[in-house]
Amino acid sequence: MGNNLDIIRKNNFIKMNFVHYGKFVSIFLILFIIFNGSFYKVDQTELANVRRFGVVRYNKPVKPGLHFKIPIIDTVDKLQVTLTTLHVPPFDVTTIDNQKITLDMNFNYTIPEDKVFHIMYEIGRAGSVDIEIQIIPVVRDRTSRIFAIQNMATVNANRSSIQNEIEKSVAKSVEELFGIQPHSLQIAGITPSAAFMASNEAAVKAKNEAVAAENTKRTRQFEADQVVIKAKGEADSAIEAARGRSQSALLEAQANKTKLELEGEGEASKILARATAEAKGIDLMQKALAQSPIVVEFEKAKRWNGQLPVNMFAGAPIPFLDVNKYVAPEANQK
Repeated sequence: MGNNLDIIRKNNFIKMNFVHYGKFVSIFLILFIIFNGSFYKVDQTELANVRRFGVVRYNKPVKPGLHFKIPIIDTVDKLQVTLTTLHVPPFDVTTIDNQKITLDMNFNYTIPEDKVFHIMYEIGRAGSVDIEIQIIPVVRDRTSRIFAIQNMATVNANRSSIQNEIEKSVAKSVEELFGIQPHSLQIAGITPSAAFMASNEAAVKAKNEAVAAENTKRTRQFEADQVVIKAKGEADSAIEAARGRSQSALLEAQANKTKLELEGEGEASKILARATAEAKGIDLMQKALAQSPIVVEFEKAKRWNGQLPVNMFAGAPIPFLDVNKYVAPEANQK
């Protein structure tokens, strides 16, 4: 009996301690929940507001800092107001020539302070859970409208102007609908359909082959032109060489002609001079003979070498100069 009583007492003690510790833990948890749920923090990039039993408590947003609220009863709604980049998931659009394009886009915006209440409690569900869901359809719709009037062949060439047009349209729409402040929009990716890419690759290949054929044709034409140019050059060179030889022969002939003419003129001048001299000599001889008959005998004496003929023939006169004949009479008398 004593052992049973001890066991019972021990079990009762454990139960009492468990209940005691359970109460202590419960009180601690309740206090922790109350304390922890009584404060909330608003970051520097956010603005907030509080709903009590679903009713918004403040007309103006709660500023950044630590604030008090009633646990369980109050619900805090926060909204990021600094620059936010919204990634628009890839979606398809169709061009005017029925070509499908997959777009990947980003949209940057901020939320003005005076539009925080409107965005959190007048658009979609309470809080900030619906704002991005509301913006994405608008971006897709305005983008699809602009791409619907574009031709696929000029999309890449007009990408900058297309992006600017989409940005203006989206900015105007979201500002009017939601009151947010748009900043920029980027088309991160433009992916044509696989069918268009295959068709484009085939066209590029055909164009490259045509260009290669044209280049081959031009190369062959160039080579042929070079042969013609070389042949023409050689022909021109031969013509010039022949012309040079002809000119050289002509100049040589002209030189020979001139030489012969000059030589003939010189010879004629010499003959003329000789004839003139002879004529003058004859004239002088005639004048001398007219003045003195002994001139002939004088010429004979000049030409005689003083020797008698070697051969004498019978009856032949003996050549002899009669000196006394040519001496003046005064000399003979002496």
